[in-house]
Amino acid sequence: MSAPALPPLWLMQVWLPLGWAVVLAALVLVLVSRLTRHRGVVWGVPVLVALWALLPGEVSPAYWLGLAFQAPSVLLVLLCAWWGGGALRRAPVMTRPGKPMTAWVLVALVVGWLLLLDTLAQLPVALYGLGFDALALAVVALLSLLPLLQAGAAQRVSTWLAPLAVLLFVLLRLPTGNVWDAVLDPWLWLGLHGYLLRGVLRRS
Repeated sequence: MSAPALPPLWLMQVWLPLGWAVVLAALVLVLVSRLTRHRGVVWGVPVLVALWALLPGEVSPAYWLGLAFQAPSVLLVLLCAWWGGGALRRAPVMTRPGKPMTAWVLVALVVGWLLLLDTLAQLPVALYGLGFDALALAVVALLSLLPLLQAGAAQRVSTWLAPLAVLLFVLLRLPTGNVWDAVLDPWLWLGLHGYLLRGVLRRS
């Protein structure tokens, strides 16, 4: 069995603070934009948080987040960048999920639960280890294209984020060389629960 293809060490070290900087800045941006319309505050506070995350060592929140959760997934970083851009434009980014998107979310949730069981050694196979295999990459790539089956989906940026995350993984192997880490992490997995619940409540 060949050794898994891993990203260069320097790239992993750059990705960890950069990824968390984007995630934290987007979350702060959405929060601040709901509290004030002052443009300087809406832009300034997230920038300061991002710069704080980029600081080296223990003074950076990215350091502690990296210890607890490792690096964020590529998909989470892309989602936060897109979400933050929507907040700056004051454009609605949360829409009712169509059937292909709902199916993708359900698959991601099931995979997340299986990976959790794998972490707790409750599965007969090492599911996480399969994420280094080319077959898992092909399956994830195929599933990432599923939301594009919805009519008009190709015109929405959000439906291209998952395929873009897979493409970046193929090119850079970020963040760990494992495809599961590229498209799913604990924070994204928890967020997908809320996204699905919101869609169910809207339909009801």
